[in-house]
Amino acid sequence: MRSIWSGYLTFGTILIPIRTYSASKPLHISFHQVHKEDCGRVRYKKVCEKDGKELKPDEIAKAYFIGDECIQFSDEEIESLKPFANKIMEIQGFCKQEEIPLLALGKPYYIGTESPKKSGVGESFLLLKKALEKSNKVAVVRWVAHSNEYIGMLKSQEKGFLLKQLLYKEQTRSAEEIEIIEAEVDDDLLEKGVRVVEKMSFDFDWGNYQEEYTAQVKELIKKKALGEEIEVEKIKLPVTRAIEAELEKMLASEVE
Repeated sequence: MRSIWSGYLTFGTILIPIRTYSASKPLHISFHQVHKEDCGRVRYKKVCEKDGKELKPDEIAKAYFIGDECIQFSDEEIESLKPFANKIMEIQGFCKQEEIPLLALGKPYYIGTESPKKSGVGESFLLLKKALEKSNKVAVVRWVAHSNEYIGMLKSQEKGFLLKQLLYKEQTRSAEEIEIIEAEVDDDLLEKGVRVVEKMSFDFDWGNYQEEYTAQVKELIKKKALGEEIEVEKIKLPVTRAIEAELEKMLASEVE
């Protein structure tokens, strides 16, 4: 597996050389956009809106607009803000995993050791891993990548660490912003609802879940490639009866 970032994880004054790896991979099929008439690929070009000229990478700069003023920055100028941050993942402190809101949890990464040529790599890495396990804590870390600063939750996982990128609180929206229609549920209906929940309860096994839609898309592509006609089915939603009638239907097998 190819690493996507390498640097140092700080454990107090101890520097632990590490590599990070993406813990997820693409699963879904991506379609290309083409010209209907001749199936030519539709490409996205970087074009200057002022003169219509297509630009090369070395002709493009980063900029921030203040009113009509365009202030340009070089990559070196941006990196100079935190010259060491691009190589350091700093542990801010430790806490219980349940203290971190579920809403904050984002993309997962694995963390492994850096080159064995660097002294003390295995020992310092294992020290932190064992300390987290024994204290039943996770680490809150901060690092910079691609000119952006991130925070994350680091926990012991199998041979190494699992890093979960965290959203900043200011990135999340309040549930108060969503619309909820007020209603009342009587006790009899609630009791039946609880019975349905209990009836449908099971021991979750992550391995039992596979993405089925992508397999169906692959089958569709295969049929199309073989020149078979694709029948387009019309969507027909099931008729929903009154809530109580639906609950009774779901619970009917209990009395059989």
